[in-house]
Amino acid sequence: MADLADQIRPANGDPSRLLEELGTTEAGQLLAWILSEQPADAAELLEAWGEDDAGVAILLALPDDGIAKPGRKLLRKARHRLRSQGIAAAGGESVATVKRSVVSANDRWQAAHLSSPDFRGARMGYLVDSHPAGGARLFEIRFDEGRGILDFKIYSAGRSKVRGFLRSLTEGAGQRLFEVDRDALRALVWRASQAQPDDRPLPTSFVEWRTRLFSDELEKVSTPGGLAREALGAGELAPSLETLVQEVKNGSLGPWPPTTSLVSEWMDRGREAVEGLEGEARATRIESWIDEITVSLQEATDDVLISRHLDELAWVRWQAGLEGEAQRLLTVSSALSTDSGVSKAFTRARVESLFAPYLADLRVIEQSALDPEDGDD
Repeated sequence: MADLADQIRPANGDPSRLLEELGTTEAGQLLAWILSEQPADAAELLEAWGEDDAGVAILLALPDDGIAKPGRKLLRKARHRLRSQGIAAAGGESVATVKRSVVSANDRWQAAHLSSPDFRGARMGYLVDSHPAGGARLFEIRFDEGRGILDFKIYSAGRSKVRGFLRSLTEGAGQRLFEVDRDALRALVWRASQAQPDDRPLPTSFVEWRTRLFSDELEKVSTPGGLAREALGAGELAPSLETLVQEVKNGSLGPWPPTTSLVSEWMDRGREAVEGLEGEARATRIESWIDEITVSLQEATDDVLISRHLDELAWVRWQAGLEGEAQRLLTVSSALSTDSGVSKAFTRARVESLFAPYLADLRVIEQSALDPEDGDD
């Protein structure tokens, strides 16, 4: 491999760059050497080249002769994976060309990823589709189950680049995406699309792809949250509610704010309620205001929607290995729509979280600039 070193070096270990830097013959020689001498490093290369038509042609044309047994097994496994996706070598050619038969579901939906929700419930979803002209098509969907499809973008790129982008968001301490069942993600996006408000039409690109990707047949398919519920079930309600109420209060869960106009209106009512009051009278009136706003927020809240938010967050925590936390979310979710006490406690926690800075200011009586300070005559 010494004679290929100068060509390999610029790629800096990037499989797609290797294909660009090396010719077909040289790339085949490199792959054969890695399979024989360093099979532990070959799996990633086979996977990456299996997502690029140029790499696929090399995988299909490479002779087994001269490759050590561990490498041959890896190569055969990679070829089997390609055949299961409807990809085969066209016969009678010294260098294989890629022939795609009817594309299987696994090839059409090679990857699906989903983000954690933000404080309002919005999240990002990614679907990868094979592009007819080669490479991959990446669908980026920003959606919220309460507000519908917020954005829908389509990108075309080489499969290795798409794969690298998704990997950068799914690995390490800063993991932002989780791999998800494709149909479950499609079902979740479909459900969000049903909440699209009349004054904000669905994105044009989403409408163009809706029939192919997000048909009404998905109504009966489990979302990620549904899959979590099927796997984990529910636990004890009282400790689960206590833990989640604290999470909401400290800002690590929700709080799924209502419309800005409602928040502004409630804050005005709070200022009016405590005007001129001090000490215990002021504190009592603030508590009464919190109770009033809790009732108002309960009336303005769709508990079914909040339950869905909790279910879908349970799936995220389940994927992160936090099964206990996921089960607590599912437990409270089940009770929200049926137990008024649970709904009230959870809603009050949302109020305290939503208005935390405002309440801190409301509890402070500013000293007038004209009032004498202690010690002044």
